[in-house]
Amino acid sequence: MKTYTGSCHCGAVRFEIETDLTGVTECNCSICAKKGALHHRVPPERFKLLSGGESIGLYQFGTKTAKHWFCQYCGIHPFSNPRSAPEMFSINVRCLDDLDLGEAGIEVKQFDGRNYERALEELRAKKPE
Repeated sequence: MKTYTGSCHCGAVRFEIETDLTGVTECNCSICAKKGALHHRVPPERFKLLSGGESIGLYQFGTKTAKHWFCQYCGIHPFSNPRSAPEMFSINVRCLDDLDLGEAGIEVKQFDGRNYERALEELRAKKPE
């Protein structure tokens, strides 16, 4: 397990995660596609907000289950609490410091968020109990 730090563009919001970063997910839903986010989930005990709590804004839409956190100064979305697992933190790995995705050889999986219900059902069917 490795510790990574990350931030928004202006650096007002800084965070740290502890994880094995072997894969990320690219979602094609309306907000993820526009943000260009690549997601990696961590449980709350492996996420730490280092600074910028007062700089964070919240955006929600649709079911208002997901929480899309963003820096109110630069507008970057460094992490969220996803609709499919609102207790988890979904880190936008593009916001991690000093991480070159190409060099790291991290697998990028696709998630069909445009067809969320069907895609989630298919994903759950693949997981062993």
